[in-house]
Amino acid sequence: MSQQKKEKPKIVDHRHCVICGKAIPPDEQTCSPDCKEKLELSREKEKKSRRMMLIIYVVMIVALLLLFLFRPAP
Repeated sequence: MSQQKKEKPKIVDHRHCVICGKAIPPDEQTCSPDCKEKLELSREKEKKSRRMMLIIYVVMIVALLLLFLFRPAP
C-alpha cells in the first residue's frame, strides 16, 4: 500500500481586519476607510481612558499621603 500525501490547498498570505474580521492583504490593518475611522476612534477613546486612570491613581496617592501626613497626633 503506497501512501500518497494529500496536498492541502495553500492559504494566500493574509491577515484580518482588526474591526470587522474580513481577510485583507498582510500590509494593511483595516479593510475600508470606515473601519480605519472606527479604529482611530477606538484608539483615541482608549488613550483618553488610560489618561483618566493615571490621573485618578495620582489623585488617590496624593490624597492618601495627605491623610497620613496631616493626621492628628495620638
